[in-house]
Amino acid sequence: MDLKFSDPERIRNIASWMASDHGRDLFPTYFGSGVVLVPAPGHAPRAKEGEPRSTTIELVRSMESVGLGRRREWLHRLEKVPKSAWSRGDRPTEERHHTTIVLSAPPPGLGFDPVGRITVVDDVITSGATLHACVRRMEEAFPSAQVAGFAVVRTISDVTQLPKAFDPVPEGQGHIVLNADGSTQRTP
Repeated sequence: MDLKFSDPERIRNIASWMASDHGRDLFPTYFGSGVVLVPAPGHAPRAKEGEPRSTTIELVRSMESVGLGRRREWLHRLEKVPKSAWSRGDRPTEERHHTTIVLSAPPPGLGFDPVGRITVVDDVITSGATLHACVRRMEEAFPSAQVAGFAVVRTISDVTQLPKAFDPVPEGQGHIVLNADGSTQRTP
């Protein structure tokens, strides 16, 4: 809950842990000096530039400050979709997220090497639809880049699925599958 309420100290602590030897061992290629960190947009467009930043943007800002990559706010929401956490069975599909998220990045060669690494960062992952759509949008724009998705917290519906409160999923062991019916399935 501290993360969802944008507790600045908690956000800094998460970024610091990820920059520690433990975090770097779990996520060896998702983060580092050559990685572009792209925050996943929230469920609604930002009304204006002066409004408070999202938890995800603040998280990525903290990650950048500890050397986990370069922050680029390239993904933006065009229209509001229901928040996944509050949707109760009527979650937006991956396609709905994809059609309401756009990329506003500089052309290749202007401050970004398109053969580099990109990590799309979200604060919380539920079904994975938002993160999958964001990764797909980045892969379309930068087909030669290595694009990964990363979420700090994963939700669970059955507490017996999680053996302990702190249970990081090492790089490459978490997956989001886009099903034929348009739904997404996240493991673990």
